[in-house]
Amino acid sequence: MFEAHTEVRATRAEALHLHQVSAKTVGEADRALPAGVDDAQVATAQAAWQYPASQRHTDTVMVPPGTAVGGTVTVWVDDAGRKAPAPRPYGELASTAVAAGAPAFGVLVPSAGGVVRLRLRRVEARSLAGNRKPGAEDD
Repeated sequence: MFEAHTEVRATRAEALHLHQVSAKTVGEADRALPAGVDDAQVATAQAAWQYPASQRHTDTVMVPPGTAVGGTVTVWVDDAGRKAPAPRPYGELASTAVAAGAPAFGVLVPSAGGVVRLRLRRVEARSLAGNRKPGAEDD
């Protein structure tokens, strides 16, 4: 459970050092390939951008199929301007945290139920022992 919280904090810290910049394609997009989501397709092309303002960078980036030379695309970069993966969406982080906490919750609830059951048995036994008359025997 604490691992998920640590992962969320680490991801948030990383996201502080990621920036979206506009890049211009400097090469033609290659053939489109299936992206695996909703039958979408994606292509790659060489693109150039400046980040920080005085530093020019080029790299291969994903673009929509048919993107022409000079087309504008959005690229995630780190503080030095190097291409970086997009930050993980908050929903994905939340589902990771829930998935990490579910097993702990699954152990905690039955354990707590078992403790409560034992305590009730002990209280019931004391109650029954207190209701007996001294010297009376069970039949």
